[in-house]
Amino acid sequence: MRSTSLVSAKAHLSELVDEAEHRGRRILILRHGKPAAAIVPVAVARGGQSATEGRQVLTAAEAERRLDELEAEMRGDPGVSAVEDLIEGRR
Repeated sequence: MRSTSLVSAKAHLSELVDEAEHRGRRILILRHGKPAAAIVPVAVARGGQSATEGRQVLTAAEAERRLDELEAEMRGDPGVSAVEDLIEGRR
């Protein structure tokens, strides 16, 4: 998933929408360095099979927890280990 600042998202909204619509990319929008919103393909937003085939669908709480973990990893927080996250994800 690509991340971009809110300022950059405002300036390049059309390009980001094109990426989601035509390339199936997901874009995470950060406000003050923290996840605030996402731009996703319509099929993902509607829960369509084509965009989520073969993927586990997360609840809102699980998605929020995962985004918090990713943010901590990006900041180099030693409390979150990529190995631990991988092992947890496979259980």
